[in-house]
Amino acid sequence: MLALALAWAEVLEAEAVFIGVNAVDYSVSGDTRVWLRGRSGARLMRIEDVCNLPSEDRYETLAVDLSSLQIAWKPLQGRHRHDVSGKRCFRLRLERGQRIEITEDHSLFTIDAGGDLVTVRGDEIVLGMPLVVPFDLSLQASAWDRDLETIDLRWLGQTRSRSGRVSSVTEADGQLTNRLRRVRVPVQFPMTDEFLRIVGLWLAEGGKHESTSSRSLAFSIGGLEGAPDLLSQYFASYGLPVSKSPANGFDFRVESSTFHEVFRRLELLGTAKSGTKRFPGWFWNLSQRQRRILVAGFWDGDGCQVWKGEAPVHQKSRQLIEELYHCLLLDGIFPTVKRAAHGQMRLALTRSSDFARFVELYPLWHRAKRDSLGVAAALEGRDKTTELWKSEGLWKAVAGAELAPGLKSRAYNSGGKYDCGVRAQRCAFAAISSLDRLRDSKLAFLRVVDIEPVAHQFMYDLSVEGAQNFIANGFLAHNSGYPDCRPEFIEAFEQMATLATKAGVEGKPCRIYTPLIALSKADIIREGVRLGVDFSLTVSCYQADSEGRACGRCDSCRLRREGFEAAGIVDPTRYQNRD
Repeated sequence: MLALALAWAEVLEAEAVFIGVNAVDYSVSGDTRVWLRGRSGARLMRIEDVCNLPSEDRYETLAVDLSSLQIAWKPLQGRHRHDVSGKRCFRLRLERGQRIEITEDHSLFTIDAGGDLVTVRGDEIVLGMPLVVPFDLSLQASAWDRDLETIDLRWLGQTRSRSGRVSSVTEADGQLTNRLRRVRVPVQFPMTDEFLRIVGLWLAEGGKHESTSSRSLAFSIGGLEGAPDLLSQYFASYGLPVSKSPANGFDFRVESSTFHEVFRRLELLGTAKSGTKRFPGWFWNLSQRQRRILVAGFWDGDGCQVWKGEAPVHQKSRQLIEELYHCLLLDGIFPTVKRAAHGQMRLALTRSSDFARFVELYPLWHRAKRDSLGVAAALEGRDKTTELWKSEGLWKAVAGAELAPGLKSRAYNSGGKYDCGVRAQRCAFAAISSLDRLRDSKLAFLRVVDIEPVAHQFMYDLSVEGAQNFIANGFLAHNSGYPDCRPEFIEAFEQMATLATKAGVEGKPCRIYTPLIALSKADIIREGVRLGVDFSLTVSCYQADSEGRACGRCDSCRLRREGFEAAGIVDPTRYQNRD
């Protein structure tokens, strides 16, 4: 439309084109984790890093199809950074510990009185409001079905360490070795199952500052059945002995400048006390099978047995906990993540189905931990999964349904009043056909328990094709809207017009004005009313019928309806579900 308008403007020798586009800037903080799939594989990434990726490749992210409420990979149309220094921003926390930082005009999803998912702006979110959180991504885990066989150590960490020391390890004949040439490690380093379990044990029971002058690797694993033998056998294959501390039976040490360099390049240095441990960047290049082995080693060393219905793991290293949460979601395991004492983060398995899935998929060696999970998995009544029963919208849908005598009472009682189990909740609502999509979805509805103001200069967002949403930090977040309604696009189009038109080349470029671009939907409606616009003659719908009636469900309809509500003006739009 802009191209046609520009052509006609040149015919008329007009100086300007006006277009009524409106940019809705939905933004989340740069450290928000989103799922990304490209030609090189799939991974969990910070949204700031996603926005800085090369534009030549095509990418996809995980989103929810709002018509079926099923989770799927959807193409990215745009990646954006916004200056939000003049906007209010909030940090939200849900009852199971999920956190996200958003601008006041970013929308998340909640559930309305009819059981439908609807958007809610950041400045409209209040304590106790249920927000939508996907709790099972297992159907999407096929994106990680291929094992990572080797890692090329030549392109990992060749710079100096933070201590400033130059490593004595050199590369020769496709191998890393030190001056003595006794230990040789292939530059194409094999990602064996044994090494992945050792990495898990290291993250739980090892660690060291990168600035230390020591080149030894210390593991406190003597209390874990089979771990010392694994360590000895693995390093013996490289000609290295494993020594046990003479002071106790728990501490084991590997002396090797070559393997110290391998661990440094693999981003494995850090300590629990300083909170600098983390899953390395290549963790998300592994297959899900390989990640389970690494996580099992970590849980063997740092996880707890089931106690009072929970199996927790504590860490000062926040990133370890956050990425473990997302890894478990890919297996349909839905843990809680909350702050704990002494600056630690606490991740806990709490559902019997999660105990069963974890012990089935994650090959634990610690017998007591494995057995306690197995016992807890057999207990009933601990699957407080989706919190459907907490949603007022759901209960209004039950109340409005036409059901046989007694079925409503059964839904109320078995759907949450007396039994919070996921099976009971889903079965209780089976008779309400309007809730079929919701009941069969992999979506939870969790209450907001904390809202805290924060400040940011820049925040980030995505445009997602055919979804109007994406999964961000475990939340279902609204996407950024329309890429061609943004100031950056208008500015670029105006520059192109200067180069592409006769008037522009002759120094008389046509300007493009967007008087509505920064207004809220409510402000646009108020201005239209002031000017006498009859909004009943207008429609914003993607899927209007042949009579011009709006569907009332699409993204554009939602934004329009919310604009009228915010402006305090009756919505005159003709919708398909009412006259």
